[in-house]
Amino acid sequence: MANMTAKTLSEIREPKISELGGKGYSLAVLINNGFNVPKGFVINSETFFDFLRDNNIMKITEKLASEINQDNFRKKSYEIKELILNAKAQEKISQEIRKSLSKLNTQYVSVRSSAVSEDSSRASFAGLHDTFLNIRAESDLVLENTQKCWASLFNERAVIYRTKKNIPHLEGIAVVVQEMLNPEISGITFTVHPTAEKSLLVEASYGIGDLVASGKICPDDFVVDRETLEIVEKRLGNKNRMSICKGERIEVVEIKKELIERQVIPDEKIHEIAKTCLEIEKIWGYPQDIEWCIYNNGTWLLQSRPITRI
Repeated sequence: MANMTAKTLSEIREPKISELGGKGYSLAVLINNGFNVPKGFVINSETFFDFLRDNNIMKITEKLASEINQDNFRKKSYEIKELILNAKAQEKISQEIRKSLSKLNTQYVSVRSSAVSEDSSRASFAGLHDTFLNIRAESDLVLENTQKCWASLFNERAVIYRTKKNIPHLEGIAVVVQEMLNPEISGITFTVHPTAEKSLLVEASYGIGDLVASGKICPDDFVVDRETLEIVEKRLGNKNRMSICKGERIEVVEIKKELIERQVIPDEKIHEIAKTCLEIEKIWGYPQDIEWCIYNNGTWLLQSRPITRI
């Protein structure tokens, strides 16, 4: 078993993509630069390989992954996912998760896949691996959802994407476990607008950001000048539904008409978010796709990845 299966995000001083995956790495960098990120920990990528070795399924997984082609990817992906989901994690992993959860001291968490090649400048993998929201912070449930995240490395769409990008199928995958926020507002900022490079684009809607990220609702759009931070264009979307945490479930609820017709966030908050996102862009040195939310009047950063065209 590799040293330190789980590392607290705020304690990672020298983040490495090879250990933390793309998502875990970017969150650790944001925290190290003083940005507001929900507290959490990362189950490192080596733990996934330890898990395969401990269950004596590393060789068969390697073999099946090496045989994947355009004709058999569905069958091979299914076989590998079944191997991962039906194997049993070593007690050492459970203990580390239990210890990390007790330090986290929260009732509900998100469990998020963080593959080593995702969120890079050449491959985003946006939405191709699984994330599980509002999971009760109990070690057995977090472990169960961690295994689901590992298995999602072989989601069909992820396999097709890797094939097209010529990325190895059996790569490392870490898992990020964070305190689950129940935000009033969520959004995405593209620090360079897709069609106007002197502007950035802020999208915002009510509740948890899953409906915005998956394109299931039409958020408010704000086009902001990158130099002056002036809002140059507004388009209010038909944000008629939102996701909220209710007990152990995520519920989609209807939004009142007067809220649908109202601008989700005031102009001064849009300026603040735009400014923060441009500061984040400076850290990386290239345009970013940034997920954020507003919770208890504070702005929290959930993800930052390079803008990739494909």
